[in-house]
Amino acid sequence: MTPFRLLLVEDSANDAALVTEALALADYRPTTRRVQTLEALREALTTDAWDLVLCDYRLPRFTALDVLATLQELGRDVPLIVLSSLISEEQAITLMKAGARDCFSKDRLARLGPAVARELEETRVRRERARAEVDREILARASELLTASLEQEARLDQLVQLLVPKVADWSAFFLQDPDRAGLRLVALAHPDAARRSLAMRLNDRFPLDPQASGGPTHVLRTGTPELVPDVRLRPEPLHRDATPRRAVAELGLRSVVNVPLPGREGPLGVLSLGTLGERTLGPVDLALGQELARRAGLALENARLFQEAREAVRLRDEFLTVAAHELRTPLTTLRLQLGSLLQRTEVHHLEPEVVTRLERSVRQVRRLGTLVEGLLDVSQLSSGELSLMPERFDLEELVAEVLERHQAEARAAGCELRQSPRQGLWGTWDRLRVDQAVGALISNALKFGPGRPVEVDVGRSGAFARIQVRDRGIGVPGDQVERIFERFGRAVSSHSYGGLGLGLYLTRRAAEAHGGRAWAEPGLGEGARFTLELPLEKETRE
Repeated sequence: MTPFRLLLVEDSANDAALVTEALALADYRPTTRRVQTLEALREALTTDAWDLVLCDYRLPRFTALDVLATLQELGRDVPLIVLSSLISEEQAITLMKAGARDCFSKDRLARLGPAVARELEETRVRRERARAEVDREILARASELLTASLEQEARLDQLVQLLVPKVADWSAFFLQDPDRAGLRLVALAHPDAARRSLAMRLNDRFPLDPQASGGPTHVLRTGTPELVPDVRLRPEPLHRDATPRRAVAELGLRSVVNVPLPGREGPLGVLSLGTLGERTLGPVDLALGQELARRAGLALENARLFQEAREAVRLRDEFLTVAAHELRTPLTTLRLQLGSLLQRTEVHHLEPEVVTRLERSVRQVRRLGTLVEGLLDVSQLSSGELSLMPERFDLEELVAEVLERHQAEARAAGCELRQSPRQGLWGTWDRLRVDQAVGALISNALKFGPGRPVEVDVGRSGAFARIQVRDRGIGVPGDQVERIFERFGRAVSSHSYGGLGLGLYLTRRAAEAHGGRAWAEPGLGEGARFTLELPLEKETRE
């Protein structure tokens, strides 16, 4: 026997018996409910799900056209077959145009079996397609919600709303709660606000038994999804106390699906779906729940990793700030002491080798000071924008000062520093930040292009002042031109060339803080050209 749910709209008990007999002969034994009024029809369609409606053409107060209108008004996708003792061809055509699936006389009930088989199959295919579309929409919307933010727990409440009432009558997310040795209800969607409030209170007052043989805690413990078509048939209750068991019964739960939220080190929680009344869940709902749980679990795992990474970055920046401040004082003292010793060499005429070593020490201390200031700048950028103190100055003069300061470093690297002819290029910028940016570009060129000349060109390009530093060193691979401007970013091993990977990062941030930009042009094995652009004042542009 093939089971299905049949709603029979018929006022004659004898005719109803004939229909039931004809279906039995066709190997059907449906679960049947007979109604005789439009009010009873509406109530049946509202409270239960049906696979087929069989209707007499004319009843005492309404016709099959009224039944069709009620189905369409309530939006029920249930096929209607009309049976009648006497119906004209014109009436049959009218019914078919209105939406009836078939129409024939009661004295031809042999047609009923094939007609039922056809409509059940077409309905099954149609509903499967509609359900697949619903599932796609839910998963697409879920993906949008989960990728919109890494603050995922706030998104879980929106996720459960997607499932109600299209798939289930209620839906909930539970997350692991070590303090309760089990699960914590964090999101719940339910059509009845009073029942939703009751469920939240129940979870607070009566946590689920962590050792239960079924339900969310069992799914969390075992990692195995659970489909329960009828919760009333559970062999063991989920609560030990009678009070929460009675309250759960009052919720009217019928069918549930519980699936784990997968995590890297085990389930992170459980997604639960449930129905009320006669509506039940099946394998299709379990499959949807598993896919949604997989996506939610992945998003929660990513959110956790993001929080851990953010905390690690915060601790790193805090360490850099403290370390930089602690290094400042001894470096300042050391620089002053070395400077004092260098001044005395002019009076006491020390050996050239001693003087050379002192000069080298001063350069290294100065370099350490630059690194420390870079760390402080990075710490400042982590907490906000780079602060500027604008003043008016000649950019070409500043570049010349920076080049002069790097002459000793250039000689040590075997490089010749060349600057384009000076003509004067005035503007209003933060002198210290521009000095640091230009110095970083020159130091970078000396580091990666030893033994080759480094050319520095200062000029205008439209509304911008442009500084270009060209070296003839190892160059920059095309896929690394953006990475080298990232914080602690580098295109080569730090073991080979040293440094913290902060100079170009601070250069770009300084340029952007002024409203300009900084970039590099690749040329593997042919050197590289770095450009710093700063906006000119309006009158200077003209």
